[in-house]
Amino acid sequence: MITLGIETSCDETSCAVLKGRDEILSNIVSSSLFRHKPFGGVVPEIASRHSLEQIDTVFQEALEEAKVRARGLDLIAVTEGPGLIGSLFVGVSFAKALSYALKIPLVGVNHLEAHLSANFIGKTEPWKFVGLLVSGGHTVLSYHERGKVARLGETADDAAGEAYDKVAKILGLGFPGGPVIDQLACEGNPNAFRFTKPKQDGRFDFSFSGIKTAVLYKVCPLTLPSPPVGERGRVRVEQKLSNEFVQDMAASFQHAVVGWLVDKTLEAAKFKRVKDIVVGGGVAANSRLRKALTETGARGGFRVWFPPLSLTNDNAAMIARHGIGLYKKGKRATLRLAGVANLKMGR
Repeated sequence: MITLGIETSCDETSCAVLKGRDEILSNIVSSSLFRHKPFGGVVPEIASRHSLEQIDTVFQEALEEAKVRARGLDLIAVTEGPGLIGSLFVGVSFAKALSYALKIPLVGVNHLEAHLSANFIGKTEPWKFVGLLVSGGHTVLSYHERGKVARLGETADDAAGEAYDKVAKILGLGFPGGPVIDQLACEGNPNAFRFTKPKQDGRFDFSFSGIKTAVLYKVCPLTLPSPPVGERGRVRVEQKLSNEFVQDMAASFQHAVVGWLVDKTLEAAKFKRVKDIVVGGGVAANSRLRKALTETGARGGFRVWFPPLSLTNDNAAMIARHGIGLYKKGKRATLRLAGVANLKMGR
């Protein structure tokens, strides 16, 4: 079976061709990230326009690299949600048009669940596991058994990746924040600053808004304008943060966030009595998270799955892989398929 995957949930526009479940023939990604950097975050209108401009080009490149013609496709899997509604509409509309023209089946895919499926390309999927989805827009713990999904907990406010971006902005590091904080943290002292672990009503829920505010309170006194000088008014000179301070703050912030993620994930795995922990999403590329969860999990007898770095960000290969699984279970979408911005795991 030859499957076309289409992913347009946010700032990436991607098409991929998979042969069976395990062979990626192509996985083309066009990112609009460079267009969002001046604004310090993703602008929905810019993201959707980029997808509209790039979707056909990316599709043609995916077919060319895979050495497959459109008529040779057997299935189309497209991101149904969650995501930015304008971007979702571009991908869903393109997929429905192709499905109609080629007279081949269509499957709508939950983008969050697909991030976890990126781990299973070329590998045998465990029949039950706890999933940690951690990205710029979502942080979710879930339980998976024989294809059925149940949410265990999620963030009550900021997602982990969102907290990284906001802290990077506070420290003057630009956007996106995850990679630069991860890099700087390697040079800093993770015990330089202490952060209080948030208390949530839900046993497996998260909160990352407080730590972002705590970082702001520690930075503000160092960057406030100087007090009045002489009789001619104020001299407004902002102090620059030292490299040592930024590195220590990055290391301390990352140490706290990763620690909370690891603790709750292992607690969930023990609670559900599973031996496999599957991680997905953009923050799955974080070096500290990969090392800490793998090593701590191994000591507890858990096998921890992380996708290849090339499949951590939004991409269509994971959409195709998850879509094949849904298709094998009898799932089908009609031409009434629409994007769902707030689609939840375990729908």
